[in-house]
Formats: sequence, C-alpha cells, structure tokens
Amino acid sequence: MAETLFWAAALLAVIFALALMSRYRERRAPFYLWWTFSFAFYTLAYITEATSVKTHWTLFPYQLYIIASATLVGTMSVGTSYLAFPKALARGYAGFITILFLSLTVSVFVVPPVIHGSWLALNGGKGGIVGLTQVIYIIMASLGGTIVVVGAAWSWWKTRRHYNLLIAAGAIVAGIGGTLASQGVGLSILPAMNILGLVLIFLGYVYSRSSQQGRSNTRAATGSR
Repeated sequence: MAETLFWAAALLAVIFALALMSRYRERRAPFYLWWTFSFAFYTLAYITEATSVKTHWTLFPYQLYIIASATLVGTMSVGTSYLAFPKALARGYAGFITILFLSLTVSVFVVPPVIHGSWLALNGGKGGIVGLTQVIYIIMASLGGTIVVVGAAWSWWKTRRHYNLLIAAGAIVAGIGGTLASQGVGLSILPAMNILGLVLIFLGYVYSRSSQQGRSNTRAATGSR
C-alpha cells in the first residue's frame, strides 16, 4: 500500500511540475520556476521512497533522498519569498538556497550518511544524516519550511488573497505527515498526507495565477478607458 501511494505521489508531483513549468513559460514569473524545481525534487524524493520502502534504504538512493527532501523545501520557500518579500530580498535568498543546495550535494557524498535504524526513522532524518550534511540539511529544511508557512501567511495578511493560506496549509499538512511517520505512527500516513499537502499547495499556486490574471485584466481594462 505504501509503495503504491509513493508512486502515486511521484506521478502527481510530475504532473504538477509540468503544469508549473508551463505557467512559467507563459508568465516568466520567477516563483513559478522555483516551484517547478520544488515539485521536481518532490518527484525524486518520492521515487527514492517508493523504490526503497520494501527493501530498506541503501546508500545511493538515501543520498539522493537527502538532497531532494531538503531542497524541495528550500526551492519552495524561494518561490514563496517572491510572493511575500521585495524582489531584491527574494533574489538574495534564492542565491543563498542555491549555495546550500550545492554544498549539500557535495557534503552528502564526502560525508556519507549512516544507514542504520528503521526505514521510517531514516526517512525522517533520524540518525542517518551526520556531520556537515546534517547542519546544511537542518538549515535548509527548517529555514525553508518556516519561510513557506510564515511567508505565505504574511502574504495573505498583506493582500487577503486566500490562495496563500492553501500554500501554508499544504506545507503544514506535509510536515505533520512526515513527523507522524518518523514517530512510527503509520507508514502509509506519510505518502497520504504528502499527497494531500501537494494538492493544497498546487491549488494555492493555481489560484495565485488566476488572481494575477484577474489583476492584469483589470489594469488593462482601466488603462484602455
């Protein structure tokens, strides 16, 4: 059951990534590009989970999972920062996340994770991630997760556009699913809640596009008078 749900989540993430890339090509808004990156990393994370859940983690898939699971949060937070913060600040933060991603990619192979403990524990990052990799992982995941939730909530507070709350709710649901699963509450709850989180986040992205188009149409109509 869990393996099937992980594959379903991976397929969903691919579909969403392609849809967001299409939005980026149409609008050239940077947050669509960063959200595309995020769903691409979601896809990689789910594939590694789907292929390992029955056989336990081995080193290389787990290294890929570490990179993907941290960077999907980091890149999502960059996209959210473009909604909530000034562009100059968002660009600087994008550069910071890029540096963290490159550092994590190098570190996870220079300082390999330790494969021990249960599949769920390793999936939750308990014990397996060590050294500099652990430091970078914690910074990217915790900082990124905070910015996704706080940034979306702040953007809603400023604009009262409710799609921001969908993004925040989706991130919270996915985070709760990971926490519960890492505590051994149930294996299938992790992909199930991640699927729900993905849907909520993607709906937030879709509604953000609709809202932008409405504002653009309004400005165009006003300007033509």
